[in-house]
Amino acid sequence: MISTVGETTIYEKRVVFKIVYNESSDREWFEDFVKKTRRNHGLPTNEDFLKDLKETIFDVSEEVGIDPLLLIAVIEVESDFRNIVGTSGEMGMMQIKKGTAKMVAEKFDLKEPEEGWEELIWNYKENIRFGAYYLKYLLDKFNGNLRRALETYNGGKWKEEYAEKVLKVYEEVKDYASSSGGG
Repeated sequence: MISTVGETTIYEKRVVFKIVYNESSDREWFEDFVKKTRRNHGLPTNEDFLKDLKETIFDVSEEVGIDPLLLIAVIEVESDFRNIVGTSGEMGMMQIKKGTAKMVAEKFDLKEPEEGWEELIWNYKENIRFGAYYLKYLLDKFNGNLRRALETYNGGKWKEEYAEKVLKVYEEVKDYASSSGGG
């Protein structure tokens, strides 16, 4: 199933992203964006971590078929790029619950993380992967309706506000990336 946002399909956005951002050798915009957010929390911003995080997001987005800029927006809203545990047991950068991760694993034939589901708290690679697959599941479930998928991703009583915030950050990330030289 091809998901749509407005009149543009997620597939078309991926192709455009790959051409404009992913194949560019200069993607400092990502490092700058994440550094700004993590510094606000007094977190490390070393170059190796930022490079690995960027590669993880880009690789997972290609594997799953979701715009990496959308993943960046979800991560920023969910956790400000921090490996944290939420008040309802949500874990890691994408704030995914253990039960949700198990459902995603079953649906997409993914293996449980080597050290168990708690690994999703500190292993941002696995966390982003499971969170991206969950978002894909929701996009497919709601026939590409991004707002509805985001509301369900959050599932809380402020889900409409959450979806609006992610969509706003998504636009900001796209603007930030393109104003910084296209990636």
